Amino acid sequence: MPVVMALVASLIWGSADFVGANTSKELAPSTVMLWSTLIALPLLAVVAVVSGDLVFDGATMGWGLFAGVAGAIGLTALYQGLSTGVMGVVAPISSTSVLVPVLVGVATGDVLSALQVVGIVAAVVGIVLAGGPHLREFRTGGHRPILWALTAALFIGLSLVGLAYGSETSSVSTLLCQRLVYVVVLALIVAVTRAPRRPARRHLVPLGAVGTGDITANGLFAVASRSGPLAVIAVLASLYPVATVLLARRLHAERLSREQVTGVVCAFAGVAAVVIG
Repeated sequence: MPVVMALVASLIWGSADFVGANTSKELAPSTVMLWSTLIALPLLAVVAVVSGDLVFDGATMGWGLFAGVAGAIGLTALYQGLSTGVMGVVAPISSTSVLVPVLVGVATGDVLSALQVVGIVAAVVGIVLAGGPHLREFRTGGHRPILWALTAALFIGLSLVGLAYGSETSSVSTLLCQRLVYVVVLALIVAVTRAPRRPARRHLVPLGAVGTGDITANGLFAVASRSGPLAVIAVLASLYPVATVLLARRLHAERLSREQVTGVVCAFAGVAAVVIG
């Protein structure tokens, strides 16, 4: 069951990211994140009350705060990258966020197998190949979506660590704390960057879909990580770019160069090697 929940979470995450990225082409990514969170927050609050799983102790609030700050930065960076770059490149690079909980596990006593080490190397090589054509365009700014993707990978990975550790006490409470922190952090980002503060009426449906999908996926990941190995669950959940890439290919007719395709495959193979190892 944890494996199934992690895979479903990845599907929902990938679909929500595609919708969020498209909406971010009309609104600032921080505005998309803020309003999608505000729209979905009441639903999460109702679930928290009905479940009775409200545990506001130091662990849930601390990890919720950590996951909230990291997640707000990570998702804003992801939407910025997806909305300004090639989704088929940005999404797979962001999936390397799984390396963060794996490395945290190593730092806290886990031992990597030879295959997992090879997987990490393959993922890094995949990033370079997938972003190659864009990384060579530093003078024209073509590399920026890649930098946003790498930033997203780091902070989303940190958010997953916080969510997983907080869920050892209470999944719902940690998730609720995370979303409340989202609102504060994103409101500050919107104010500082002077991004549009109010979306148009036509944006409400996609914003609601993004917010509800993201919360649902986070909840599934939190529950799965509590009953399954963090490294395995994190890797399976990190497959969300598959849905984003397929939707971009189907609806936007995105095409990748041979070098980029090789990089994408290499990145996914590296992720798979980490979980198999």
